Amino acid sequence: MDIINQPSMAILIDCWKNDSFIPSVYGRITQCIDNNTNIKTVVLASYNCRKEREISNSLWYLNYNNFFIKSQQHSRKIKDLEIVHQFYEKYNTAHPNENTEPNILNYKNTEKFQIAMRWRWELDLYLEAHQEIKNIYVFGMAWDMCVKDRPLGYDSLSELPNVNILTNTTCVIDSDGNSPILDSYWELVSNNTYKYIYNTIS
Repeated sequence: MDIINQPSMAILIDCWKNDSFIPSVYGRITQCIDNNTNIKTVVLASYNCRKEREISNSLWYLNYNNFFIKSQQHSRKIKDLEIVHQFYEKYNTAHPNENTEPNILNYKNTEKFQIAMRWRWELDLYLEAHQEIKNIYVFGMAWDMCVKDRPLGYDSLSELPNVNILTNTTCVIDSDGNSPILDSYWELVSNNTYKYIYNTIS
């Protein structure tokens, strides 16, 4: 089967509000998601947005609470991990005023399941329940830092077995607001879609 025609997930990394150069790429991200019928799950991975998570009633966070917090299927270990991360966030003072771009935070597509996540254990748990997912797209800012190095960035995702890591170069920007420069570990698959070939499946 063609790689891009497999069940897929998209992770939106640090789509922070930034009026200077960001809105156009966020529009391309939502358009790409809307047009890709293989993307069934979309993950909002907004780091350093503690206040937003505490007060937001957006679909992303409502689904997070239903899947990870309120579910009776999850073990005490999972619930303890959530408490540990809440404690960590309370004392993490880096970038205290960051917020997700409103067009992303308020985005809704009834054809997709939208959920917030930030940690690998959350993603691992979700993928255990959805083993049909074969592709994970990484979108957002900044390509040279957050999209690569966050806990749900492509460097971490490359450790996952049986999953292809993909991106669309129209849906990511570097830390200066420019188009990303892909190294030799990214292989062109179709048009603007690339596959990360470092430690991933075929």
